[in-house]
Amino acid sequence: MKNWFIAFIGVVGFMGVGEEGSQRVQAQSPLAMVAVTKNPPAVVEKLVFDRVLVYEQTDYNGSVVRYQVLLNSKTGQFGFDRKLANLSFPGVVGGYTFVTGQPDGSYRVYVADKYEGKIIMRYNVGSAYYAPNRVAACRNRFQKRYHPTGREGSQYGLTASEYKASLGRSDTEWLWVAEVPFNSYPLYLFNELALEAKLPDAHSINFSSSLAPNELLVQSKKEYYSEKVNGKPATSTLKLIFFGPANHSFDVTGYKFK
Repeated sequence: MKNWFIAFIGVVGFMGVGEEGSQRVQAQSPLAMVAVTKNPPAVVEKLVFDRVLVYEQTDYNGSVVRYQVLLNSKTGQFGFDRKLANLSFPGVVGGYTFVTGQPDGSYRVYVADKYEGKIIMRYNVGSAYYAPNRVAACRNRFQKRYHPTGREGSQYGLTASEYKASLGRSDTEWLWVAEVPFNSYPLYLFNELALEAKLPDAHSINFSSSLAPNELLVQSKKEYYSEKVNGKPATSTLKLIFFGPANHSFDVTGYKFK
């Protein structure tokens, strides 16, 4: 009888261990599923631009520099890509990678820093550039300095008008300007930011003191007959050599505001 009771207890104990083991297996199954689905693939976030503006700058000594600036025609956001805009980065190694300029005067600088990681820094050029009376003031300054020549031209879907200004007794400046459906100030004011990154500015593109936000600089040419380079008048030119469709994006996945 005693031996039978011990055997019975042994069978019950064995069955109990088996049940507990089964429960542990069943409990691990849903946990294993959770572990698989806990970290889904991160959503890739991109800034998209559908237009590109290419400017060519010719200095007095004949050196030529080109830079490309991106535009989202729907939002009016400009993009300055380190790889495209020919930005200068003195003293910066692996720093700025991309900058955006908004129509409200705000800029976002995307930095890949080996210590802080991917960060976004905010900058503003100041509300004075977007004051309600600024357009009238710019128009007044422009009309005092520049005079229409009556010439017009169309290119890249833009219709531009030519203006002329005197820089002295024999020195002259010509300007071609087109009306556009976006705000050009994020482009004009980029070099006014307190950044080490700068667009080439041997011939400045900042016409924010003369042109209204909806006016785009198509060409600016200055001829100085009072100065000679290789026997010819010193000439400096900045002109839009392409404005058209683009398919460019910048991956902002993982960037966070500082």
